[in-house]
Amino acid sequence: MAKVSPYHTNSQEYPPKHRNVYHDHDDCPDGKRIKPQHRESGTGGKSRCDECIRLG
Repeated sequence: MAKVSPYHTNSQEYPPKHRNVYHDHDDCPDGKRIKPQHRESGTGGKSRCDECIRLG
């Protein structure tokens, strides 16, 4: 488990639960669901994912 540069998605392919947050852990289950082509760098002004918070 490691921290990574923050990323998020705005793709309508994902439910709001995934679109409304950013991720910063490489083993976050919700973040892993986002396909590489749908990832956008940065936080996007969104809150940090609860799972990423739990991971540290």
